[in-house]
Amino acid sequence: MPGAQLREGDILARRYILKQPVAAGGMSVVWRAWDSTLERTVAVKVLDGPIASDGGQRDRIRREARAAARIEHPNAIGVYDYGETVTPRGRIAAYVVMQLLEGISVAARLERGPVPWPEAVQVAGTVADVLHAAHRRGVVHRDVTPENVMLTSDGVRLLDFGIAADIGQREEAMTFGTPPYVAPERLTGAPASGATDVYSLGVLLFEMLTGAPPYPAQTWEELERALAAERRPVLNVPGLPAAAAAACLRSLSTDPMRRPTAAELASILGSSAPAARNRRRVLLAVPVVVAIATVLSVLLLRDDDPDPKRGENAAPVPSVSIYVSVVPGPPGAQVTPTTNGQPRRSGTATSGAPATGSAAPPPLPSPLTRQAAGKAVLDVVDRREQTGEIREDVALDIRNQINNLLSDSNDAARRIELLRKQLTDRRRDNAVQEAAYQELDAAVVQFGKTFST
Repeated sequence: MPGAQLREGDILARRYILKQPVAAGGMSVVWRAWDSTLERTVAVKVLDGPIASDGGQRDRIRREARAAARIEHPNAIGVYDYGETVTPRGRIAAYVVMQLLEGISVAARLERGPVPWPEAVQVAGTVADVLHAAHRRGVVHRDVTPENVMLTSDGVRLLDFGIAADIGQREEAMTFGTPPYVAPERLTGAPASGATDVYSLGVLLFEMLTGAPPYPAQTWEELERALAAERRPVLNVPGLPAAAAAACLRSLSTDPMRRPTAAELASILGSSAPAARNRRRVLLAVPVVVAIATVLSVLLLRDDDPDPKRGENAAPVPSVSIYVSVVPGPPGAQVTPTTNGQPRRSGTATSGAPATGSAAPPPLPSPLTRQAAGKAVLDVVDRREQTGEIREDVALDIRNQINNLLSDSNDAARRIELLRKQLTDRRRDNAVQEAAYQELDAAVVQFGKTFST
C-alpha cells in the first residue's frame, strides 16, 4: 500500500506482533499477527496511511468493529479489539483485531465455475441466518459480496462490516459497495434496511448457481442502465428446488417490500438444502447410551432462541437437548417417574393393594446453551448501556470478549475470570453502575458454566 510504514515484527499497542500481510485495500492492510497477551494468532486490520488524507477511514474501521461486535452468531467473523496507537515510526494507526480465518472466499471458488446447487443453497442459507442476527441487532451489512463470504473448515463466515449501517441510517453522500450487489433503492439514497442485504444475498446466490450475477455491471452507470432495462433474471438450474429458486428471484425484486426477510430466506433455503435435511434425520435417529442400558439419550435439533422478536420463519438454531426415556415394560404397562427418581410401572396390579396415582413432578428447567447464555450477557450489556449504566467503550469491550468466547473456547475459564475481574475494576471507577454490575456478573457466571458442562 502506498505510504505504508508498518513492517513485519512491528508491535501494535504493546500487544500485537505483526507477522506478515495477508490482504490489502485502498487504505488498510490485514496482517497475520500474534496476540502476546492471550497467546493466539489473530488478524489485525490496520489503517496505515496519512491521517490527514484518510477520507474518514478511521471512522469506518471503528464502525466496522462496533457493528461486528454487536452480532452474536457463530458464522459472523469474531471481532476481538479496536484501538488507535502510535506505530514504531511515529504514525497514528487505527486498527481492529479479528478472528483469523483459513479458507477461500466464494469469489475464489467461483473462479472454477458455478457452485453445485446444494452447496450454493447451504452457503446462502447460512449467510441469511447471519444477516437475520444482524438485522435483529439493528445492523445492515451493505456489502454482501463473494469476496466477503468465506468458506472455511469451520463453515461459512460472513466478513467485513466496514460499511455497515444502522437500520434507518441515511446513505452517505458517496455510494459504497460493489455495483452488481447494490440494491436499487440504495442508488436513490433510501435509508438502510434489511431488504438491501437480502437483495445482495439474492445476487450472490444467483451468481453461485449460474456463474454470473443477474445484472453484470462494473460501474454505477452500467448498473442503472441494467436495472432500467427491467430484464427479469431467469433461473434454470437442474435439480434446484422450486422454493429455493422462487426465494432467490423474490430477493432480486426491485421493490424492497416484495423481498423475503433474511429470516424467511434462511428458513426456505435451510429446508431446501439436502445436507440440512440429512443432518436432521441422522440426529433424530441416533440413540446414545448414557449411563445404564435403560437410559437413552436422543440428540435433537431445537430452537432455544428466547427472543420474542424472532420471526416464525426464522432458521432453526442447532443445539443439543437430552431426553431421557426408560426401556418399556410389558405390553399395556405405562412408565411414570416416582419422587425418588426411579421408574415405576402402572397397569396390571401385581399386589392386592390398588394402585394409587400421583402427579409427576414438574420437569427440571433445561440448562442454558452456550449461545443462549452468551446472548443473555449481550442483552444485559445492550440494555444497561442504553440507560447509561455501562460506559460505551466498556460495553464494546465486553461484547468483543463474549463474541470471542463464543467463537473460540480455548482457555475459557481463565478468560471468564479475567472478564469478571475487569467488571469489578470498572465498577470501582464507575464505568459500570452497581445494579448493572450485579446483573452482568451473574450473567457472566452463568455463561462461564456452559464451558464446564
